[in-house]
Order: sequence, then C-alpha cells, then structure tokens
Amino acid sequence: MVMIDNRSDLTYKEFIKEYQKPGRPVILENATKIWKSNLQFTPEFFREKFGHVTTVSSNREYTISEIIELTANSTKEHPAPYPLKFNMLRELKDMLPLMEPLHLNLVKPNWLESSLLKNRLNNGMDLHIGGAGNHYPLHKDAYDVHAWLIQLYGEKDVYIFPKDQEELMYPGVGGMLESRSPIDIANPDYEKYPKFREATPTIVTLKPGEVLYIPSGIWHTTMAHMQNISTIIDQVNSSNYRGWRRTVYVYKKYYNKKRAILDYVAATVIGNVFKMKERLGMKI
Repeated sequence: MVMIDNRSDLTYKEFIKEYQKPGRPVILENATKIWKSNLQFTPEFFREKFGHVTTVSSNREYTISEIIELTANSTKEHPAPYPLKFNMLRELKDMLPLMEPLHLNLVKPNWLESSLLKNRLNNGMDLHIGGAGNHYPLHKDAYDVHAWLIQLYGEKDVYIFPKDQEELMYPGVGGMLESRSPIDIANPDYEKYPKFREATPTIVTLKPGEVLYIPSGIWHTTMAHMQNISTIIDQVNSSNYRGWRRTVYVYKKYYNKKRAILDYVAATVIGNVFKMKERLGMKI
C-alpha cells in the first residue's frame, strides 16, 4: 500500500523534500483557502455562470447545465455519462481569476505554463463533473506529468497503486496505451486479469477544498458516490523531465518515428533551457 499523508500549511521546501523528490502522494487540506475568491464552486455556480458551455462525447453535445442535471440524478446502476471534460484554459477561462494563485504556492516551477507548452500534449486543465457511479479509467497520467487533483465540490474516492505494481495493471501496448489499463475498477475481471488480485491500492476520499498531489508514474483512478466537481493541474519540471521527454518520444513513435525524433529533440532543447532557468531562479 501507499502511505498518504494529510497535511495542512505545508511549506514549499517541505513539499519538495518530503513529497516531490521521493515521489510520494500527499493530500493538502484546505489548500484552496489561499485563492483570492471565497466563492463556493457549486453546481448552481456553474449552471449560472457557465451553463451554456458545451462539450461533445460519443457524438453528442452536452451543456454544463445538462451535465449538472444528469449527474445530480446519477446512480451506481444508471450512472451519468463520464468523463465529460471542459478545457478551463479555453472554455472556462473567466473562472481562472477566481482561483488565483492557481499554483497554490506549491505547483512551481511548472514548464507547462510556458507559451511553448501551454495547452499542448493533452495537458490542458480540464474540469470534471461527475455523479454517483461514475469512475475514471485506471491509468497513470500521460506524458509522465505530476497531477494535482483539486476537489471543488462534493467528494470522491481516489485509488492509488504502488509504483512497483505496474505489471498488475496490464498496461496497453503502443503509444499512449501504455498509460492505460483495461481493468474496470468497479467490476474487475479477475479471470481475464488474474494478477490484479495482488494489487493493493490505497483508497482516500477527497473533500471540497482539498488537493491530492499524484507524482508522475503512479497508477490511479477515481470512484464517485455523489455529485462532485473537480479539476486537475498538470506539472512538468526538472523532477519529472526525463520521464516526460521519454514519453514524448514513445507516444509519437507509435504513429510516426520521424515526428517522434523531432519532438524528442525539441523536448531536449526545451528541457535544457527550462532546467537552466530553474537553477538561475528565472521565471519559466
């Protein structure tokens, strides 16, 4: 099992030493209390401010208002469609000023804030609205990013697996599939995936205002028992640069080797520049 601390008022130096460097998850209690706005990001808030915003899933368009209604009535037996994502950097950018400082004084440096990488490589900041019975596919975050899961409303369980249990996850083969598992966490098929019986996840319940830091390379998933709203910040810096650069190549190589080589070279150059800026204390 993974030991996960609950911490409040964690300093940046403590976070780097105790969690980011050793690659340990941690729950930050009341982490969003430092945001400029004291608004509660309830379903009513999103319905009033952004109810018209749309997303498409399975060839169907949904508004935020529709999703809020669906997730309010979601059950384990008849779950709402999930996941339905909204890119906050493009579609909900008016919300971002309410969440300053978005870095929570901890998510720094973050190379993905640079104009060279912002909103690229699937690292957009997505809003998730879910309901009872909704669960995310078992995965580790693409491109080896660190993930900061911010719970805005409601609660949900997060399953976190030890890094040395990757073989038990039956990762896919080819490109981004290597970061995805075919196992349904709600109903595991042990006959098809017998090694998963040996998996020992730690299950934590994330509450409003809490943030779960999930280091790169850790397999995890979520399970909701009620309506809830959350968002995720992806992070890349010198601590996970090597993994990020490797997956930039591995994912692209599956589709186009020449493009993969070019992207690997670009990732190397960008990484070296950013690492130097980090050492010099310069803004990314």
